Amino acid sequence: MTGPGGDLPDDPTRPLRPVPADPPPPGGPPSSPDRATGGPSLTTRTARGFAWAFTGTVGQAVLQIGATVALARLLTPDEFGAAAAALLVVGLTQLGVAASLVHRERLDDRDVTAAFWFSVLVAAVFAAVLAAGSPVLSPLVGLPADSGLLPLLSVALLFAGAAATPLGLLQRDLRFRSMATVDLVAAGPALIGVSVALAAAGFGATALAYGEIAAAVAKCVGYLVLTRPRFRPEGPAASWARLRPLLGYGAGFSLAQLGNWFALNADKLVVANALGTGPLGVYGRAYNLLSEPANIIGGAADKALFPAMARVRDDGPRLRAAYVRSASLVALVTVPAAVLLCVLAPEVVHVLLGDQWDAVVPLVQLFALVLLPRTSYKISTSLTRATGAVYRAAWRQWLYAGYVVVLTVTGGLLWGLVGVAAGASLAIVIHFLVMLQFSARVSPGLMGAVLRMYLKHVPALVLTVAATWGVATLVRPLGIDLVTLAVAALAGGIATLGTLVVLRGRFAAELGVVRSLRGGGAPRGPRPAGSGSGPVVPTAPTAPAVPAGPALPTGPAAPAAPVDDSTVQLPAVGRGDAPRTVGTPADRR
Repeated sequence: MTGPGGDLPDDPTRPLRPVPADPPPPGGPPSSPDRATGGPSLTTRTARGFAWAFTGTVGQAVLQIGATVALARLLTPDEFGAAAAALLVVGLTQLGVAASLVHRERLDDRDVTAAFWFSVLVAAVFAAVLAAGSPVLSPLVGLPADSGLLPLLSVALLFAGAAATPLGLLQRDLRFRSMATVDLVAAGPALIGVSVALAAAGFGATALAYGEIAAAVAKCVGYLVLTRPRFRPEGPAASWARLRPLLGYGAGFSLAQLGNWFALNADKLVVANALGTGPLGVYGRAYNLLSEPANIIGGAADKALFPAMARVRDDGPRLRAAYVRSASLVALVTVPAAVLLCVLAPEVVHVLLGDQWDAVVPLVQLFALVLLPRTSYKISTSLTRATGAVYRAAWRQWLYAGYVVVLTVTGGLLWGLVGVAAGASLAIVIHFLVMLQFSARVSPGLMGAVLRMYLKHVPALVLTVAATWGVATLVRPLGIDLVTLAVAALAGGIATLGTLVVLRGRFAAELGVVRSLRGGGAPRGPRPAGSGSGPVVPTAPTAPAVPAGPALPTGPAAPAAPVDDSTVQLPAVGRGDAPRTVGTPADRR
């Protein structure tokens, strides 16, 4: 048997090959160190991870907005609705193996191989079921029984399964810079380029399906090139022995993800079955306009927080501090975004989609009101995954799905599409409160700390609403949507930043994270005993100039014994030796 490259002896004691680290920014000095090793601290690396994840998702959102503008003029609401209905079924296939790789404390490359082939096998089964069962599944989401969208999209499932394991490895190693690059390629030339080109050529709803396939291929190839997992599996018995501990956690994660899928899509299923694909196209456009900000902010936070929290999952005080600070940073970005979308919804819809999409406006305003809880409950999701409470989180996700079904059906019967949106919004608020209460079990006082944190954002909220609404009211009589959107958004942004400057004392912790990214990170601690030198002189880090992300505390709230997070402890395979340290601080960046 050979190693990953096909020509190396299959040494059973060979540890996991370190994944190449992202190179530091050109000319940038090193970041503030871990207090035990001199490498970058977990706080700095988590903040940088959020910065790169945020950069990648912002880039994808900009591309998506451009595609939305083009596709809204190339496709009809019925065509949008048909593609959205098909994607609902494809999103049902959720795997937890990648998350298991992130969560597991010790890992070797044979575990990775077993996880890779298991993910590919399960994806192939799902794809076959989707293609063969299309005549039965299509009518369940409002599509004709002979629709070819589900068999076409089943191809994307195969590549998604192959990408799951390398994605988990990239997250485990906090390589968000590399992930952002691949995701931008997948979102730009692949998904958006293919979709727009084929839509212009008259492919209709299938243009979006081919775009999804292109994006899945781009991610699969990119992630595999970055991680180069071992492809030669062991025998079935040995592979199953390695999978069992991964599947224990992964099964709970998959149950939670499946419940979350039903919760996020139950409203669309209600619309598709009760009202048809045309209204689903309208509803989907409104939902997507609000899901983009939520994915940019909450998704980036989740990508960075989950692996970071997993490393300190047994330290309640650090987890609590990370939760509160992360929620505050998310609120700093989400609150003004929600105000702008709610007040300026008519202009946003007209500029991006065109006047024929006026029915989207009230739905956007309703979803904007719950953008903060929609984004913030992702922090609770990160916490529950990191601490291993996946089964307890799973039934809460299914409870969330129940809220959505009951409230959207009731709202749809009473007020149509607007009622569905109102029911979904109320379900989001309830789920946010439930997950906040669940997260409060991590450490005493978390609930009170979070509520006090939100209170300090109220002045910025009030002034942003007043500035945005007041300027929009003055400028709207001109009848130029783009001017109203630009001027009112500028006024709201100035109000938000001005309030933050005046009340900067209240946001010292959050601004400290910004300084850590721009060169004012936490001071370096002393070197380990026996190093023969005194305290290390602080060196300013260089990082992307984007909004700062969540960070884990390294000050007084940190434990007395610092966590050595610059290396990963891996067991020798098959010999029973003591765990070995593999990698360097650069390997774990």
